[in-house]
Amino acid sequence: MSRIYGVLAGSAVAGAVTGWMARVLWLWSIAEDERSCADSVTLCFSLYPLVGIGLWVFLAAPVLLLALWLLDVRPLKATVTASLALQWFIIVVLAGLSRHALPESVALNVGVMAVGPPLVALCTVPARRRVGLATVGVLVLMGLSLVQFSIRVSGYFL
Repeated sequence: MSRIYGVLAGSAVAGAVTGWMARVLWLWSIAEDERSCADSVTLCFSLYPLVGIGLWVFLAAPVLLLALWLLDVRPLKATVTASLALQWFIIVVLAGLSRHALPESVALNVGVMAVGPPLVALCTVPARRRVGLATVGVLVLMGLSLVQFSIRVSGYFL
């Protein structure tokens, strides 16, 4: 029983690290995008947001791979992919709920991003699989409903 708590704690730390990286890269890409478009009088598009996303995937995948490998979470490829996908979904939800183009707080972003990998790791334990899958499902449904509510409140309808 103590092994599962170690796996959950370790994967939460890995999720927090990748969440912190996502926030730092988010802030960097927004600042560079605003700097590059500051002198533009017309509509300006830059590649900085895409570069920030690509850098996050490039840096977060090895962190999650190493952490889940050290924690002996198997199957490794599936859990790393699922952790990245769930964290990407969390980033999209946080971006949809943000009042500005910036992440609201460090604690909220890092805390919410730290939830993804432990939930995926929980799904790999046969005795806890139902709880993990149900929690992931609730998280995804809550995220979708929050984004839809945010869009409706801001005046845009799906």
